Amino acid sequence: MSIVVGLTASFIGRSYKFVTGKIEELLFFMSSGKLLLCWFTLIPFTTFLIIKMLKKQPCASGSGIPQVRKVLSGQLDYDPLKVFLIKFSAGVMSVFCGYSLGTEGPAVQLGSTVGHFVAKRSREEGKGRKFLISIGACSAMASAFDAPLASVAFLVEGLRYRPRLKQTVFLLLFTLVLSNLSGLIFKEETDHPLASGVIPSNVKAVFVLAVLSTMLGALLTSIFVGLNRSKSSKAKISLPMSCTLLFAILSPEVLGSGALLIKTGLSSTLPQTKTISLLFIKSLFTAVCFAAKLPGGLFVPSLAIGSMLGMFTGSFFDVGQDLPALVACGMGCMLTAVLRIPVSSALLICEMFNQLSLLIVILPACLLVEAIMRLLKFKPLYDALELPTPVFEPVTQAEKI
Repeated sequence: MSIVVGLTASFIGRSYKFVTGKIEELLFFMSSGKLLLCWFTLIPFTTFLIIKMLKKQPCASGSGIPQVRKVLSGQLDYDPLKVFLIKFSAGVMSVFCGYSLGTEGPAVQLGSTVGHFVAKRSREEGKGRKFLISIGACSAMASAFDAPLASVAFLVEGLRYRPRLKQTVFLLLFTLVLSNLSGLIFKEETDHPLASGVIPSNVKAVFVLAVLSTMLGALLTSIFVGLNRSKSSKAKISLPMSCTLLFAILSPEVLGSGALLIKTGLSSTLPQTKTISLLFIKSLFTAVCFAAKLPGGLFVPSLAIGSMLGMFTGSFFDVGQDLPALVACGMGCMLTAVLRIPVSSALLICEMFNQLSLLIVILPACLLVEAIMRLLKFKPLYDALELPTPVFEPVTQAEKI
């Protein structure tokens, strides 16, 4: 039963990424040509449909990761089939609208619904139910990212599920096989400047990048939580639409998940002013889209923001050919700062670019970001969203003494 759940979830995760990737290509085609006006008129209508769908099934909103966490902990239960249908369709429509949201968070929830559905049908309870849900989420992420090691690490760090040793070994071997199988079915080009295996040699640049990522991550967490707690639902929806229409004219590179920005950061060098503007706009755009609770995650937008921060940091140091590797390091650091998953982030970047040698530099940098965030007592984003308390953990009287 576990194998069937994993295979199905893997296919769904990869299919969702494939479909949203093609839709994003259509988005850039329409937003840069004669169809721009037609696309503009479709955005409000499509957004209205998304909101109507999410009102029927609120558990399909956002990235889906907090919902999967609660299902695994027994705090939440929903109809997995309805959530699957709405999450998939509304997620594709969000991509078409150009909102700054990723597809991997939804892929995790889509995969988990497979295990959730099978567990309900077979009346599986307890640890068996949790394992089916976890293998669905893990398999979908492994196929979507081509990152089996990171998906198992994310199961522990991101979803806070603690599998037993036998289950962990099974998940590692199974996701490795699934990742290779899905790669054969959905063939994608993987040529990138990191193919040479260059490791950043400028330790000072990596350290500065980690510190800057921490500062920006703390700022973004505060903005995300502040906007999310706003009670004006009309403003939450109108802001993403307004930003999309504005940025489609002024800075179309920031539209969508951010895959275009990542490619730019890895393959070319931009002027400092251009890099800073893209960094600022992408961060702002992601914040307003995330606050609207539209179906989409923060994985790829965080990576895009990190790529721009890595390019900006590299402009102050003589990094030369190390720039693509420094950009990759910035992607891992920013993902850690936003989602607080250091090991998963480091493994994810190395597997995405098929360069495990980068782990020597990226993992310590991500762990440094996590250490500083803990030292500053900043709560993880999804934890902060659930609590009506400050984003940072206030110092108690006992700690002062």
